[in-house]
Amino acid sequence: MRDRFVSTALGALLLAACGQPPSTAQGWEFELRVVAQGLQVPWSVLWGADGWLWCTERPGRVSRIHPETGEQRVLLASIPGLYAYSETGLLGMALHPNFPDTPWVLLAYTVQGTRFPVELQIVRYRYDGDRDTLVEPQVLLSGIRVGNIHAGCRFLALPDRTVLLTVGEGGVPQLSQQLESLSGKVLRIRWDGSVPPDNPLPGSPVWAWGLRNSQGLALGRGGLIYGSEHGANTDDEINLLQPGRNYGWPAVEGFCDTPAEQQFCQDSAVVEPLYAWTPTVAPCGLAYYDSTFAFLPRFRHSLLLVTLKGSTLFQLRLSEDGRRITEVIPYALGLGRLRDVLVTPKGRVFLATSNRDGRGSPRPGDDKIVELVPKGQGIGEGSSDAFPAVLRQEGQGITIEAQRWVTLELVDLFGRCVSRYAGQAGSRWRIAGLVPGWYGLVVTAGLQRWYRPLLLP
Repeated sequence: MRDRFVSTALGALLLAACGQPPSTAQGWEFELRVVAQGLQVPWSVLWGADGWLWCTERPGRVSRIHPETGEQRVLLASIPGLYAYSETGLLGMALHPNFPDTPWVLLAYTVQGTRFPVELQIVRYRYDGDRDTLVEPQVLLSGIRVGNIHAGCRFLALPDRTVLLTVGEGGVPQLSQQLESLSGKVLRIRWDGSVPPDNPLPGSPVWAWGLRNSQGLALGRGGLIYGSEHGANTDDEINLLQPGRNYGWPAVEGFCDTPAEQQFCQDSAVVEPLYAWTPTVAPCGLAYYDSTFAFLPRFRHSLLLVTLKGSTLFQLRLSEDGRRITEVIPYALGLGRLRDVLVTPKGRVFLATSNRDGRGSPRPGDDKIVELVPKGQGIGEGSSDAFPAVLRQEGQGITIEAQRWVTLELVDLFGRCVSRYAGQAGSRWRIAGLVPGWYGLVVTAGLQRWYRPLLLP
């Protein structure tokens, strides 16, 4: 079945901007732990073999961040010739699978070009552990046409020692269908920049095409590769990516569901998405949560997707074979724009915000890296305090009674505020006239924050 995610109108009055939307996972609570703050548009966050988070920031900085203490060690403070404007700058990063024995780090960043105004280049650095810095930059690919918008790009290091890289079409849609162009594509290269001999187009790094601006890649069970895709005004997508296949842009948006699209899809063997959102959610970082992980068991055998709209993390449950999305669960986290999501080898989940990218509304401490942790291990460090409110659902309304001084915020599926209250222990609020669907309640008390889902039938 073709699934589209369509918002429903609220019957309740939108009173104010809540700013702290909640998770909407039925019967489950989690907290957020701030790992690092004061970052400047973190773009790619990876888990290093050293047990640290590795992070790129768009103005040109690469850092290692200790996941427990938040200590930051700058590996690269700036990049000569970097062009950082609008959606450009330092973007994707990959660590060699054999790191640190092979201490290679790939970076993708934009420069002012010689053939095109803005070009993307792929550069390999060597990590010098003695000096804790990146050295010996070697350009592997250059002259890739992008623009001030739609530059991509996300790396995915594969077990076969090749690397996938998404490249946006730079705001020039027709480039996505031109196989001689590297724009609007997924590229596959070796770690020395050469083209693997089994690429679908001999001698070309192009691996898949017909993409608009993909900023998420994930490797799932059985070697399946998933990608997130920014649509234009409709049809953000999750795709199952395959070599040598066409994903339709700009002739097809989302599914092949108009006569013109159906004809193009038939002629060009277009792969339809696994899922599409209209209205758009602005999908970015994507990660696979393995079925063996126990740290956050609700996420098992799911894709985790962060979005720039609605401050939402989506859990996309997969079918047993991984070729269908069987359930979509949104968690509106109240952190603003979300750029990347990382799942560690043991199943911990980290997110990076993107509120200082020129399109967000920066908040105190932005930008941040936060961790999703089980209840009792969150912002109130080491605390296991109980949920500080009593909640009763009654028909199409809810009654909330505070157990201590709290701020209560009710939001809809997209993080839009429905109601906001603050009061002391014993205060009671009744919210009526809600239309059926997912809502969420955020309760804040001091430095702690709880997330409680609400599904009104």
